[in-house]
Amino acid sequence: MTNHLSRINSPEDLKPLSIEELKEVAVELRQAIIDNLSKTGGHFASNLGAVDMILALHTVYSVPKDKIIWDVGHQCYAHKMLTGRLKDFPTLRQYGGMSGFLRRDESPFDLYGAGHASTSISAAYGYAAARDLVGGNESVLAVIGDAGLTGGLALEGLNNAGHSGRNFTVVLNDNEMSIAPNVGALCAYLAKLRSSALYQNVEKRTKSALKKLPAGDLASRAAGGVLKHGVTHLFAPEHTGVIFEEMGFEYIGPIDGHDLPLLIDVFKHIKEMEGPVLVHVITQKGKGYELGEGDPRKWHAVVPFSPETGEAHKKSSVPTFTSVFAETLIELAEKDEKIVAITAAMPDGTGLNKFQPKFPDRYFDAGIAEQHAVCFAAGLAAAGQKPVVAIYSTFLQRAYDLIVHDVALQDLPVIFAIDRGGLVGEDGGTHHGVFDIAYLRSIPKMVLCSPKDGAELSAMLKFSTKYIETPMAMPVALRYPRGNVVEIDWGIETKPIELGKSETLLEGDDVAIIGYGSMVPLCFEAGKRLADEGVQANVINARFAKPLDEAAILEAAKRTGNLVIAEEGCKVGGFGTAILELLAANDVTNVKVRTFGVPDHFIEHGAPDILRKLCGLTVEDFAAAARELVGVPQPSLVASISGKG
Repeated sequence: MTNHLSRINSPEDLKPLSIEELKEVAVELRQAIIDNLSKTGGHFASNLGAVDMILALHTVYSVPKDKIIWDVGHQCYAHKMLTGRLKDFPTLRQYGGMSGFLRRDESPFDLYGAGHASTSISAAYGYAAARDLVGGNESVLAVIGDAGLTGGLALEGLNNAGHSGRNFTVVLNDNEMSIAPNVGALCAYLAKLRSSALYQNVEKRTKSALKKLPAGDLASRAAGGVLKHGVTHLFAPEHTGVIFEEMGFEYIGPIDGHDLPLLIDVFKHIKEMEGPVLVHVITQKGKGYELGEGDPRKWHAVVPFSPETGEAHKKSSVPTFTSVFAETLIELAEKDEKIVAITAAMPDGTGLNKFQPKFPDRYFDAGIAEQHAVCFAAGLAAAGQKPVVAIYSTFLQRAYDLIVHDVALQDLPVIFAIDRGGLVGEDGGTHHGVFDIAYLRSIPKMVLCSPKDGAELSAMLKFSTKYIETPMAMPVALRYPRGNVVEIDWGIETKPIELGKSETLLEGDDVAIIGYGSMVPLCFEAGKRLADEGVQANVINARFAKPLDEAAILEAAKRTGNLVIAEEGCKVGGFGTAILELLAANDVTNVKVRTFGVPDHFIEHGAPDILRKLCGLTVEDFAAAARELVGVPQPSLVASISGKG
């Protein structure tokens, strides 16, 4: 068996290889992806599909001199392996290891960070403009998936770059379409023809001659259209490239993204072309792994699994917060025909894939277009519907202006189901949902709530759908974490959800511990530990970050004189800040306070338990802070003094 991959330390090592050897490298890359992701998890099917395209790009271009800017990270694994990081792949998405996305601080070959979709065209165009400002001659390419092209930012970038006249290439990795019969020898020939020097020379000479005639500019453009549409698009499927050419791009394709010799040949020609070019490459998600090819949606991202059977290593029967949300929404929609569900290209991740088959007319997937999703929801609400927008916290921040301008400012009762609130784990800084409390709390007329467990999530969603019917209704942001729901005996009868009302879980006069959302179970456990030590903690489940339960919080602060506040969001401007503002506004100054949250820096990728420990968001952290405030020695210190440590 060949072993070319282990000897490739940079893309330059590809250039001496023959086509047959490069094909063998492609096989090795796919096997390495399968082997490694079966142990670490990660984005799977799309990375398998992009192997040949990436191999061709790195064979033709010389990165980092030439600039290849990637979109998201769903297609970057082969790129990482070919740029000296093969040995690091066993650490993929592990704490202290290699990121699953593009990061400028990880490698000089990662020229631009990527985690959210649709950014590559705008960023790469920035590189192209910078090159021209200093008189450079390097190639600049943006590689974007077809899903990323649904984002408004990508279209804005295309529009701006296409009419610039700059040397700039967009590679559209289309992995949703099958390779139809007409994407075969004829289209391959036409793609090569379009990118060949002969064709380009004929087109330029024709345009140049016609420009000398009256109305020459118009005649020249018409001639270009005749050449394009008459010669090549006559056979292209549904005139695929017309829209791109109207935006100023020379369209090449569609071409088979797994025909390595063709890809290399086309990219070599494109490298010599002038002006904006868009090359349309058709790839198959899951390529090289039969199960992935058969169900690319299921295999988009994986947890550790057995490569032979495809079975996941870890299976849990405990419901997730996402599944509780979806089941509750279905239950509500069965009784209320006005409830409408919206996702931004994440039906599986948000649980709305369960809603869609039951209510197909009330389910909308906006694509990777969070701004549109929110504005669309505002329109639905204005027309009397009850839109529930299910978007991850990290992606909702992309629609901030629409939340302010189109929802809150107009008093429109939209429900935001904010999944993945908090530290999400292995996807890292681009995906942690730690800013939503702060960025939503500052918006007037917003309600912010977060449940302590699955039952409370269900109750909050039911409350929200009733609340938005009231005359004083405001938009509601319902935030919940990634992962399984907690199963805890709280020892009390749960009270119904009321706007701005908290819930007392433990009574005590020594210290008040106030938790929000996912931190409540940890605060509760800290309170029980303290009780065993003789420290009586008043543990409060805040339920709402806005409006706060001002009366309960002020009473607990004045009575105990000690506050511990915990949230799984950024400390700057978050839930803890809201309570500090409340204390200041009421001249409550004789209270000692410790706030816990995500510190003021971006958090790395890693297992959630590791990250929470690094951020000081553990039971022991909360209990230790309470002991310090009350003036009780820490257990380790007591043990040391008694000679037991």
